[in-house]
Amino acid sequence: MYGPRDLQVYVRNSSHQIIGQVDDFTQVALVLRYNAVSNWALDISATSRNASLLSPGSNPNGGLVFKLYGATLLSGPIHTFGYAENEDGTAKLTLAGPDDTQHLANALVWPNPGSAINSQTAAYYSVTASSSSTETLMKNLVNLNLGPGAITERRKSGLTVETSSNRGKTGQSFKYRFEPVLDALAEIARGAPIGTPPGYLGFRIRQKDASAGIEFQVYTTTDRRTTATFSKGRNNLISTSYQAAAPTMTYAILGAGREAVDGSDNAAVVAKALFGYSRIDTQPVFPGYRVEGFMDVGEVDPAATDAQAQLDEKGQDALYTGATSVTITMKPQDTPQLTFGKDFFLGDQVQVLVPYVDAVQEQIREVELTFSASDGLTTEITVGTEATTSRKTSGTTKRLNSLADTVKRLSTRK
Repeated sequence: MYGPRDLQVYVRNSSHQIIGQVDDFTQVALVLRYNAVSNWALDISATSRNASLLSPGSNPNGGLVFKLYGATLLSGPIHTFGYAENEDGTAKLTLAGPDDTQHLANALVWPNPGSAINSQTAAYYSVTASSSSTETLMKNLVNLNLGPGAITERRKSGLTVETSSNRGKTGQSFKYRFEPVLDALAEIARGAPIGTPPGYLGFRIRQKDASAGIEFQVYTTTDRRTTATFSKGRNNLISTSYQAAAPTMTYAILGAGREAVDGSDNAAVVAKALFGYSRIDTQPVFPGYRVEGFMDVGEVDPAATDAQAQLDEKGQDALYTGATSVTITMKPQDTPQLTFGKDFFLGDQVQVLVPYVDAVQEQIREVELTFSASDGLTTEITVGTEATTSRKTSGTTKRLNSLADTVKRLSTRK
């Protein structure tokens, strides 16, 4: 078992400059989420020599950077600062916050990102059969809405966008109108599956290693099914739980176009073109189960030249998130050959052997790491289908664990 000092915690100021290191924390909890906002919480003695670095009074708008085995796991601002004193006179500070990916959830996709809100002329932020790669489209979206290319009032101070490596497919089409940038990026990434079974491009914002500032990054996930297999027989699995839930949508009906009135004062005629999409479930635990769902995609003009491409994106995205949900929550046992942060990472595809079903080969969707002076490092990992994420939480706000819940969990652990 690795100890808490394998985790390094650094403090940054409002300009994202590293100003010190916290090496005497008593407990840290990190919840890393794939293509979603992560959270962190930290406990430290109120008499720590590092307390002044963490205080919002002496370091306003400061933040923390967490590194495991020398590599940055996440970074983020301090959004909660708490003080508690016990009956015996001992006192502690509890800090918590989201990771820097939160900035993607705070910004919306404007139809005309380069114009003020009262000067919007386009109905949608639109991309049509683009010759650019998925990665480039994602980075353009961030750059124009909160990066260096955004208008001054929307520009996130200190944020840069990593140079594109042109990963993913070309030919994508999509339209957005005031959706959170985070949600748009997740949908775009799902439209560019990589490998079999499909993985997706990952994205995040985190502290730059070489200099001050934060950076929007896109990365590829790795198929590690042959090298990262977990089972009791391999002595690398402490505990596990498995759950399969029936699909919520196997046949998607998309209504495209706008509603029209037939001229009568009493009746409205629905003039939407209807399109049906079905998908064979790759998880054969509920064979033949049919669930129909309807999506109004009025932003798609059926007469547009790229209408089919847009409909395909919307239809397949609905079916991916509505498919059978397979979820495994496990506590792995670190070994010299297989350790999180060294040999496998968030978003990677791994294999887990559990009773009653075939081997589960899916992506790592969430990793919860707890470091304490008494117990060292404990790890809990959620592996599952795309639907696993959509069922656990829905919508940007619900996808985030509240900071209060994070702090409460941290304070009640022994």
